[in-house]
Amino acid sequence: MKANMAAAAALLAVIAAVMLIALVAGGGTLLYAAEGNTNTSSHADPSTIAVMTTEEAETILPLMGNIIGLSYDTIYQLYLNDPEYAARYLAAYENTVSRLGANAGKIKLTQTDINQYRKESASLGTSIRIIQEDVVRLDEIGRLRQQYASEGNAEALYQLAAESKLIYNELILTSQNYAGSAEIMQKIAGTYGIDPAKLQSSVPLLNQVIIAATSGKLTVTTDAEGNIIITDTSGSTTDTSGSITISVDPSIARYGDTLTISGIARGTQAALDIYWDTTLWGTVSVDSAGYYAKKLKVGQIAEGIHAVTVQSGGITSKPVYITILSQPSAVAILKDEQENGELHRKLTLYGSLRTGDELPVTGAPVTVYSEDHINIGTGITNANGIWNVSAELIDGGYGFYAVFDDASFPLEESMSELYPVMIVDPTIYYIILTAAIGVLLVLGIRFAVKRRPKYRSGKAPPLTLESAPKSSGPFKKLRDAVTKKEDPDTDPLRRIYKKISVFLAERSGISNVAVLTPRELLAALSAPNADIKEFISTYEYLHYANVSAGHDQVKHLERLSKQIIEGYT
Repeated sequence: MKANMAAAAALLAVIAAVMLIALVAGGGTLLYAAEGNTNTSSHADPSTIAVMTTEEAETILPLMGNIIGLSYDTIYQLYLNDPEYAARYLAAYENTVSRLGANAGKIKLTQTDINQYRKESASLGTSIRIIQEDVVRLDEIGRLRQQYASEGNAEALYQLAAESKLIYNELILTSQNYAGSAEIMQKIAGTYGIDPAKLQSSVPLLNQVIIAATSGKLTVTTDAEGNIIITDTSGSTTDTSGSITISVDPSIARYGDTLTISGIARGTQAALDIYWDTTLWGTVSVDSAGYYAKKLKVGQIAEGIHAVTVQSGGITSKPVYITILSQPSAVAILKDEQENGELHRKLTLYGSLRTGDELPVTGAPVTVYSEDHINIGTGITNANGIWNVSAELIDGGYGFYAVFDDASFPLEESMSELYPVMIVDPTIYYIILTAAIGVLLVLGIRFAVKRRPKYRSGKAPPLTLESAPKSSGPFKKLRDAVTKKEDPDTDPLRRIYKKISVFLAERSGISNVAVLTPRELLAALSAPNADIKEFISTYEYLHYANVSAGHDQVKHLERLSKQIIEGYT
C-alpha cells in the first residue's frame, strides 16, 4: 500500500513539475500549421500556413473575368441613368475584387501581375464610385438650380455653379484614371487569355455618361493616338465681380509633405475654402491687402493627379493640378494585453503604421487576421500612428498578422510578420501552483522521514515474515490507467488511411509511404483509379479542414477502401 502511494505521489510530482516549468516560462508559443498538424515556433509569411488546395487557384481567372463583366454592367446602368442598379452592380464588383485579393494572398500571388490586376481593379472601382456619386449630385444640382432660379436666389445659384465646377474637374481626372487602369487591366487579362472586350467598351460608354451628366458642358473625344481629350465648355457661370488667383507649392508631394496654397482674392468674402477635387481641405482668411496663404499637409489623399481650387461664395479659382506620389508603408504588431472578458479572455493587440520615412500615419484603417486568414477586427491609427484591435478568444495558441491596404492613402500595401500569442486563463495556473506546492511539500516530508534511522546503530532489525503478494491496489490501478499509452491509431480516419496507404505502397513499390502526404502518395501512384482519387480527396478534406467526421463519412471511407482492395485482388 505504501509503495502504491509513493508511486502516485511521484506521478503527481512529475505533473506538477511540468506545470511549474510551463508557468515560469509564461506559456510557450503554440502555432497551428495546417500541413501535417504540426506545431512550429514562428512563420515569416502567414500565407505559408494556409491549407493549400486547388480551390483558390481555380477561382483566380474566373474572378478576373467577372471583374471585367461587372465593370461594364455598372457603367452601362449609369449610361441608362439608373444609379440605383449601378450601385448594386458596383457592390458586387467591389466584393469580387476583395475575393480576388484574398485568394491571391493565400496562394502567394502578391508579387505577380495578378496582384497588379487586383490593384488596378480596386482603382477602377474607386473611379466608378466617384463618377456615380458625381452623376447623382449633378442631377440634384440641376433640380436645385431650377428651384433657386424661380425664387430669385442669386447667391445660392452662384454656390451651385461653383460646386458644379469642382465636380467637372473631378470628372475629368477620374475619367482619365479610369481609362489608365482599364488599359493596364486589358493587357494583363490578355496575357491570361481573358477577353477584355467589355472593359475596352466601357471606356467610351463612360465618356457618354459624363457628357450626359454635364448636359454637354464636358465633351469627351479621342485623338489619333487614342488619348482621351476632355474639354470644359461650361464657360463662366460664377460671379465675375470678384476673382481668386491660386498657387500651390510644391506641385508634387508625398504623404506627410506640407503644401503652401497662396494667392490673391478680390471682391470675395473674408474666409476662403480650399478644395482638392471636391473634398474640403481647409479654410484660410484674406488679409486687408487681399492676400491669403495656407499650409496644408498631404494626408488621406489617393495617389494620382488632383485639382486644387479655392472658393468664396460663387467665386472659384481656376484649378491647379498637383501630383501625389505613393511610397512604402510598414505595419507592425508591437504588443498584446489580456484581461477577462464577458465570455472568454479578451485579447487586445497594439501596433503601428508608418511610412517608409518613419512618419506616423494618422486615421488609417489596419485590419488584423488570424493565421488562417480570419478577420479579427479593424483599428484606426491615432496621431502617433498607433492602432489597437480587441477580440474575445478561448484558451489556446494563436498567430495574428496585420494588413494595411487602403487605396485612399498614397501608401503601398503592407503586411506585418506573424505575431504569436498564448491565451490561458490564469486561474488554472493558480490551482496548479497550489497543488504542485502541496505535492512537493508532502514528498519533502516523506523523504526526511525515510532518511531517519528506525534502529540504533549496531543492532539488527527484527525478522519479519513476508505475507503473500496482494492484488493490485487502487493507486496502482490509477497509475496504470494514467501512464497507459494510447493506441496511436484510435482515430478511425487515420486507421483507415494507414491501412490503404500501406496497401497501395506495397502494390506500387513505394518505400517511403510513412513520410508522404496524401497528395504526394497520390502523385506517386502510376495509374490511380477513381476510387483511389475519391478516397484521397475525401480523407484530405476531413483530416486537414479540421471538421468532425460523422458516422456516414467514416463508413464512406471504409466502403472506398474495400473497393480499392477488391480492385487490386
